[in-house]
Amino acid sequence: MSNFFVHTFNIEKLNHDEVISLARSYNLLDYTPKLKNIITNIFGITDYNGITKYDLHKLISDTLLLRYKGESSFKSQLVEEFISKNVIAAFEMKVNSSRVDFIAINGDSKSFEIKSELDNLSKLSKQINDYTKVFEYNHIVIDIKHYDKSLKIIPNEYGIWSFEKGKKIVLRKPTKNENINSLLQLNLFTKKELINYFNSSDVIEILKSYSNKQINNIFKLMLKNRYSKRWSFLTKNKSEILPLDYQFFFNSNIIPNVIYNS
Repeated sequence: MSNFFVHTFNIEKLNHDEVISLARSYNLLDYTPKLKNIITNIFGITDYNGITKYDLHKLISDTLLLRYKGESSFKSQLVEEFISKNVIAAFEMKVNSSRVDFIAINGDSKSFEIKSELDNLSKLSKQINDYTKVFEYNHIVIDIKHYDKSLKIIPNEYGIWSFEKGKKIVLRKPTKNENINSLLQLNLFTKKELINYFNSSDVIEILKSYSNKQINNIFKLMLKNRYSKRWSFLTKNKSEILPLDYQFFFNSNIIPNVIYNS
């Protein structure tokens, strides 16, 4: 086992192409022989005596979180930010024709759109237009290289966060969004959810019967109920899940040991 951990200290020595190759090769659902083959090709490790499948996953996860500045790293840091707070959070919620990376709901609703070092801002204008219509507090979470350009795109009420070495940096605080569109919120309910919360699936009738404030409050309640089971699973099992894999286990609710040691 000690020989294995010696190699983990060589993470910083990998060149850019090796890191990219590792990111493109890795799949959480790979079996042990595939993981060993990937690690041998990248790190040169050939002695796997005493090494568990979990160890293989951990080496890859640690490497990518440290060296591959993609959205999974930012998502893991958002989980760390909210996991101990009294919120329900979720990944990848479809909002109109966009898909917001992360949301958190308690007394208010928060959205977080991630723009990592590997991303560009070509879709940002469309995305913020969608999110501004349904959430109370909106944020972008960026690699610092995007800061100046993002200021030209996002509205003044948007918050701007970044993370550096696991520490949250608040570049700008959000202010409450006053442009919520009740119709668009209702369009994010399923038919079953509309009937459950409004006793009707007729959106026009609901708009006539409920105030914008009432719809917004029910929208938040719906989101909390929709995602509470999956978020609860993640919070209860977080200590057994590698940060790179938070979203997978949130979506699947598979016991981590089944993936890491089977």
